[in-house]
Amino acid sequence: MTPGSPELPGVSEVLEDGVAAGVAPAASAAVRLQGELVHLEFRGAAELEPARRELEGRDLFDLASLTKALATATAAALLVKENRLSLEAPVARYLPGFEAAGKEAVTVRHLLAHSSGLPAWRPYYERARADAAAGPAFLEPGRRPPALAAAFARGRALVREAVCQEPLEAPAGTRAVYGDPGFLALGFALENVLGAPLDAFFAKRVARPLGLSDTFFVDEARRGEGVAAGRRFAATERCEHRGEVNCGSVNDDNAYAVGGVAGHAGLFGTAADVSRLAQVWLDALAGRPGILDGAVAGEFARRDDTPGSTRALGWDTPTPGRSTVGSLLGRGPRGAIGHLGYTGCSLWLDLDRGLACVLLTNHVHPTGRRPAELLRFRQRFHDAVGEALGL
Repeated sequence: MTPGSPELPGVSEVLEDGVAAGVAPAASAAVRLQGELVHLEFRGAAELEPARRELEGRDLFDLASLTKALATATAAALLVKENRLSLEAPVARYLPGFEAAGKEAVTVRHLLAHSSGLPAWRPYYERARADAAAGPAFLEPGRRPPALAAAFARGRALVREAVCQEPLEAPAGTRAVYGDPGFLALGFALENVLGAPLDAFFAKRVARPLGLSDTFFVDEARRGEGVAAGRRFAATERCEHRGEVNCGSVNDDNAYAVGGVAGHAGLFGTAADVSRLAQVWLDALAGRPGILDGAVAGEFARRDDTPGSTRALGWDTPTPGRSTVGSLLGRGPRGAIGHLGYTGCSLWLDLDRGLACVLLTNHVHPTGRRPAELLRFRQRFHDAVGEALGL
């Protein structure tokens, strides 16, 4: 347990057991109830390779797909409130060229709800890796050129082109399949609306007003500079085609190919900061003032009406019997919204109780995933929180 930090009985034991069992080398958790931080801790090893290094309180985790909810959906909600973005508008209005391959009818709402008909995943990074101009970014660290801005700019152009050319697997609005290509497209579209990179908008309109000094994107062309200078990170996967253990570099290859700032991945942060950003959504949904509009937040938190979907706009909702949220959270009439991240991170908001549960791990470090064990660990964590709070 972190000295001097608030603690819920039984929660630390779950994290200790998970780290000891090898579910993840490191774990950090933050819990907020009605705006008050009631639990905060970190434990384990930030790195096992190339050498063991213990986790410290401000070490940053790769938040992976939590980026979709915390950065991209938050940015979209702000732009909707300002009437600069319409949920019902075709994506091609904001991302010219996206209409190719039969995507004329795909709307912003479809992308946010994962109901566009796009595939779940594509290895777009392979185009960048094979390209003469973008490929140097994928060389082993000792062989990479010192300046990579041009390589990542080329990679970004290649991935954007690939996303725009991607055909649908099903008509828009007929199915919900969680995936990354739609949020890659959404990130590109938002940047066109903003006239600025997504990381700059997030820093100016979200992180700075909220005082989130430990949550930001890492610009791969300037890794080790700017906000990332001097910071420590929890390591993720050993990446054979980059020739390194990812640490302070985004784990997701498609996000790496575009330079680390993408609509689907790229955000780094601490459990404490993530809980504060989660509180912004809880405040808006409870009608309290903040950077988000309550009505817009309510629309984003409503489960989409695509047949069979559990998705909201940029968020997920619990799947009965199989959700990582466990058996105690989200049982009230308003339910819960949340999101998971491939690296082992999760965030769930119980809307009736005003409860935010953040669990960050580097589960994939150094060699991959054990999804069944991670599912049970996440469920145990959320049930321990619920039991400690008497839910």
